[in-house]
Amino acid sequence: MELHQLRSFVAIAEECNLTRASERLYLSQSAVSSHLKALEDELGVSLFARTAKGMLLTGEGMTLLPRARNLLDAANGMLQEARALSGELRGSLRIGFNTDPAFLRASALSTRMRRAHPDIELNLMQSMTSNVLEQVARGSMDGGFIFGRAENPALTVVPLASVILHVVGPAKWKKLLADADLTAVAGMPWIWVPPDCPLYNLLDEQFEEHGLTLKHSIKTDHEDIMRALVIAGEGLCVLRQPEATELERLGHVTIWHGMQMSIPLAFVHKASRNDDPLITAVTRTVQALWRENGETD
Repeated sequence: MELHQLRSFVAIAEECNLTRASERLYLSQSAVSSHLKALEDELGVSLFARTAKGMLLTGEGMTLLPRARNLLDAANGMLQEARALSGELRGSLRIGFNTDPAFLRASALSTRMRRAHPDIELNLMQSMTSNVLEQVARGSMDGGFIFGRAENPALTVVPLASVILHVVGPAKWKKLLADADLTAVAGMPWIWVPPDCPLYNLLDEQFEEHGLTLKHSIKTDHEDIMRALVIAGEGLCVLRQPEATELERLGHVTIWHGMQMSIPLAFVHKASRNDDPLITAVTRTVQALWRENGETD
């Protein structure tokens, strides 16, 4: 049993598609397919069923997948420990950003890591909280930023800040929002996001406590589009306090002062990698950046 066979097994399981798995591993489809066949032959079981929906795990495959991930984690941990013992810290990290990279201090993170650990390559990936949690848990992302809380015991959560949120609407709605109560605001059009966004789940909960349901008028998964739609007069959304305040100062939006919320911001990685020197390096750098700039932004 070879590590490259296990990597192909895990990639196919997570992508449910041989083509996407090969692209992710930077290998040809024939190479990934041969890895899988060799592994199945050695194990004596079929790991996947080929269906119209893609490569789906068999019962045996579902049972063995966690073991494959654990073996890969252990091998990676041994490699990093050996490098740490030799004084060499080298490798690559895939870090997920769940919101504006400037807010998450991406530039400062890159600069600090490059100066302190020049042989660590950072791959910064734009994502959403739900995707960061999923990809970090399955190992296709090494760490990432999230809003809210992570209930998965397989993840280590590093608290960073409490982020204040405001409800904002178009600038031309200033008088309307000044006089609006919860019921009136709930009935206004909202620029919404895909499911599982902690910010909007929190917002829903605030209104549901009063028996109110928000009107989802338009949906988008991109923050720039959301802001543009609010500025254009299409509806309400939720923004972080500094961003909301600055846009209101510029005359682009108006803040509704009937509600203020806050949500935790954290950095997460797999708990099995708590002692991984690469993870330790990036986590300490992230923590230092947020301590220096204050707990809230």
